[in-house]
Amino acid sequence: MQHTSRTDTKAALIRAAERLFAEKGLGTVSVKDITVAAGARNPSAVHYHFGNIEALIREVFTRRYEAIEKARLERLAEIDAAGNAHVLQALMEAGVGPLFEACLEEDGRLYVRFCHQLSTDPRFDVVQLVQDVGVTSATWIRDRLLERLSDLPEDLLRTRLRQIFSITLTQTTDFARQVELGKAPDVKVAIREAATSLAGFLSARSG
Repeated sequence: MQHTSRTDTKAALIRAAERLFAEKGLGTVSVKDITVAAGARNPSAVHYHFGNIEALIREVFTRRYEAIEKARLERLAEIDAAGNAHVLQALMEAGVGPLFEACLEEDGRLYVRFCHQLSTDPRFDVVQLVQDVGVTSATWIRDRLLERLSDLPEDLLRTRLRQIFSITLTQTTDFARQVELGKAPDVKVAIREAATSLAGFLSARSG
């Protein structure tokens, strides 16, 4: 019973932190805010379960990203089977699709807003966080893009690859807002439009 209680408290802290971070920003939410919102009895619960607030932020990021990664890998397997593994539009749709689909649910909208906050916080390197999670899809997409866009300078392409995560979060955050306003396009249309923009950004010739 005691183990269940600890597990429930930890999950409640993660859920409360995700909502507060998404709504108020990472820099304005205190440990006390999270503890109260989670209904935790112990005022030191965050430190007990995570060590510090930065570790809690990483846990919030990782928990839901694993499900998004699974959905992305399924999409990549489909385009690989169809022989479209080097089609830029298909790669981008596979990459962004799960994030857009997550926005159809309230929890998913909170998550993309949280990630958007995370991407602008100087304490965190989101690209490194993605690598730490062990995101196979990111490597899969990167390698095929390097092959597909081999006529571009590799340093330029790698810089753009680092930037598309932030661009995608801006796109999905805007889509989440439109969903809540009842003005969002069909999610398939939104994914296609976002992927088209990202493909254009990645493949643009400089100079």
